[in-house]
Amino acid sequence: MLDIESMESKFRAIVATDEFQQLQELYNNAKHVFFFGHGGNMSIAEHAAIDASRLTDKNVYAPGGGVIVTSIQGDTSFNDWIQSWLEIRTRNLNLDECLAIGLSCSTNGASSDCLATALNWAAETGMPCALWAAQPKEKGIHPRVIQVIQHAKHYHTSEILSLTMTYQLIHDAGFICPSISKKAQERRFGKLGIESEVETYNQEVPPGLENQLANLAIDFDGVVHTFDKGWHDGTCYGAPIDGALEAIKSLADDWNIIIFSAKVRPDRPLVGGKTGYELVDEWLQEHGVRDYVTEITHEKPRAKFYIDDKAIEFTNNWSEICERLR
Repeated sequence: MLDIESMESKFRAIVATDEFQQLQELYNNAKHVFFFGHGGNMSIAEHAAIDASRLTDKNVYAPGGGVIVTSIQGDTSFNDWIQSWLEIRTRNLNLDECLAIGLSCSTNGASSDCLATALNWAAETGMPCALWAAQPKEKGIHPRVIQVIQHAKHYHTSEILSLTMTYQLIHDAGFICPSISKKAQERRFGKLGIESEVETYNQEVPPGLENQLANLAIDFDGVVHTFDKGWHDGTCYGAPIDGALEAIKSLADDWNIIIFSAKVRPDRPLVGGKTGYELVDEWLQEHGVRDYVTEITHEKPRAKFYIDDKAIEFTNNWSEICERLR
């Protein structure tokens, strides 16, 4: 079996770092984003630029094909070509509105040095910038460059993490990464100025997120999964609650099903070497409903309705609620 280094756990740990959260804020505010790398990371950069351009309102670029790369290298050198490309691309732009992100698996050698040259130039000009790397680059990098470290030992792990991280930036900037089955209606058409087929309810959600009113949030423990032993051993030990699986399959025709549970909090201890997310995901797969679920989360998602065994419905009835809880 290919070693993917507990990729989901690594991904969640990366997103929780101060460095990634700082980068996320910069990404949210940027109007122009520049991804670049070498080898497989050049393809990741191009993929990221294409999808971010499609799914957000940002201008996102990557060096792309060999013509531009070889042309610029011919004018400069291997070490300087990405810096030169950045200089060309940011010409006449407000650098405060730009963000440069370099992707790297290696921390030594000519490839790594080339990225460092470009990022150092960006940092010195005042442009926000970051390095995503499999391992820390301790020398030759400007202190203003945010280093987001993956702690990966394989190229394939680092590159897949990098691509996934680009979608995390899109997601947490308030845009939609569409599911395969619902990609057409789940894009943020409103913000892009394209007419949407989705009914809007502007008074309930921020502009551009009207499609999230098609979300139905369902608690996991006690609603879908029997939880009669409480924490017990930390596993998903229970059987499906009667009717739950059939309900998920039926409701998925009209709703985006979001399963929420404190079980999948990133700070939850591993159980049998697995995260809570992995345990819930495997349980849903085992019982044949994972394909009907759009998202699994520990956060309270935006949704039209919430199904929760511990909820008290609020209908301007604080006095009644207080009496009930006394």
